[in-house]
Amino acid sequence: MGKEIPSRSEDYSLWYNELVKKADLAEHSDVRGCMVIKPYGYSIWEKMQQALDKMFKDTGIQMPTFPCLCPKVFSKPKKKMLKALPKNALL
Repeated sequence: MGKEIPSRSEDYSLWYNELVKKADLAEHSDVRGCMVIKPYGYSIWEKMQQALDKMFKDTGIQMPTFPCLCPKVFSKPKKKMLKALPKNALL
């Protein structure tokens, strides 16, 4: 039988990571500490983001913008995937 997911109250971080892996929403990348969000996971993220954006705007919070930076060394083996990124996202 498959590995059990720990309860959220036991270990939140482990629970979250196991849930994401088991649901196949994302996978670990070659960059330490980063995950690649798969299409279904990204769709869920977009819905969450829309709801949060509305809540923030309703309270008058102004959102900052942070750059998405990817080391160029990772672009060679995954050129097809990186075509979706803006040109200024690569270092």
